Amino acid sequence: KPELVEGKVDWKGRTAVKGKHGGARTALLVLAPFGFENMATLALAVNLTTYFNLVMHLELADAANELTNFLGASYILSILVAILADTYIGRYKAVLIGGCLELVALVLLVIQAHYPKLKPPPCNVFDPTSHCEKIGGISAVLLYVALYLLAAGSAGMKAVLPSHGADQFDERTQKKKADVQLLQLPSISSILTLNVWIQDHKGWDWGFGISSIAILFAIIVFAIGLPMYRIQVYVAAIRNRNLDLPEDLTKLYEIDHDHEAAMETEFLPHRDIFRFLDKAAIQHGNLEEAPNPWKLCRVTQVENAKIILGVLPIFCCTIIMTLCVAQLQTFSVQQGLTMDTSISKSFHIPPASLPIIPILFIIIIIPVYDRIFVPLAHKITGIPNGITHLQRIGVGLILSCISMTVAGFMEVKRKGVARDHNMLDAIPLRGTGTGLPILNEKAKRHEEKNT
Repeated sequence: KPELVEGKVDWKGRTAVKGKHGGARTALLVLAPFGFENMATLALAVNLTTYFNLVMHLELADAANELTNFLGASYILSILVAILADTYIGRYKAVLIGGCLELVALVLLVIQAHYPKLKPPPCNVFDPTSHCEKIGGISAVLLYVALYLLAAGSAGMKAVLPSHGADQFDERTQKKKADVQLLQLPSISSILTLNVWIQDHKGWDWGFGISSIAILFAIIVFAIGLPMYRIQVYVAAIRNRNLDLPEDLTKLYEIDHDHEAAMETEFLPHRDIFRFLDKAAIQHGNLEEAPNPWKLCRVTQVENAKIILGVLPIFCCTIIMTLCVAQLQTFSVQQGLTMDTSISKSFHIPPASLPIIPILFIIIIIPVYDRIFVPLAHKITGIPNGITHLQRIGVGLILSCISMTVAGFMEVKRKGVARDHNMLDAIPLRGTGTGLPILNEKAKRHEEKNT
């Protein structure tokens, strides 16, 4: 008799079967599209300010604002998409819809970048005597439609893919999930570097085209895994909102601890907080029938949802860190264009590749952190992870402060060099300024690690 996975279903709504649905191999079919999606969108995010400024002839401040508006729209929409995915359409549908929206958006960007009539005529924005025509009319409409379709599609994939990948594992295999996620980082970094180089040397139509191909691969790979996915939804609390909570909370639904399938299952005790979520575990109807996971959740699942709500204040404390990330994603490339980024006579860092350095730093620091720092810190503190999650967040916030302080000193130095040379457009400054994004992304890694 096949061993069923309590609380999980397949894409047709049938109870998931262990060995057939989920597991590390299936998770790779989720994480691979996540990697492809990052290859497509991150390569654009680090260089879009340059595209807006040099190709569409927006002022630098306006170009930076357009990028942050795009990223902000994507982040906000990801919240709405997550709610829709968990309550109405399901996670796998949200991924497919988001991927298709991204593909359409990138194709529109390819078309606009390829045909000269859909963008302003070439012009040297660094020449003070030139009068560059800004994008407008139908061309501007096409750009913004494509841009915000891309934001909506990216929100759909980024909001759902990580949690959908986590659903493929049993609750007690957290270490495997972390190891699998690390596999995508080197590929993301290498493709990002290649795509940024192509954007600058072969043309933006080629760069957008490669991103389109990456998204197409993401959709195909994800679709291949549909018959093998475990799917979890959180609609039960909404569907049961009109039911009354029982006075005896032990009557809320939970699987039998003595059940054979419960040996590898996590159990959490009920807590008397966020009581409205407890309605997801109210048993009603024919109790002898197998529970429908779309209408009934375990107490443990409800408690996990409460944990997520409980960390929202911590999340809000780290929102300010996105200001640091915004500086990296907008002005670092433009600053690099005015710097001498050569490390030696034969080695030169392309300005658009400066934001790639933090990703390389992540690849190096994560195994060092996990294999060296955590064991040493564990011997000193006795904490399994070396330091607590809140301490990690604190370290991240402190590093963000250091990052912005370094950024301020670097900008003072950069402007000083400009004044000494009587120029503001081409400023010779050594590529040591790349330390800014390294510090900044290190802070971001510490903040992300707590999840």
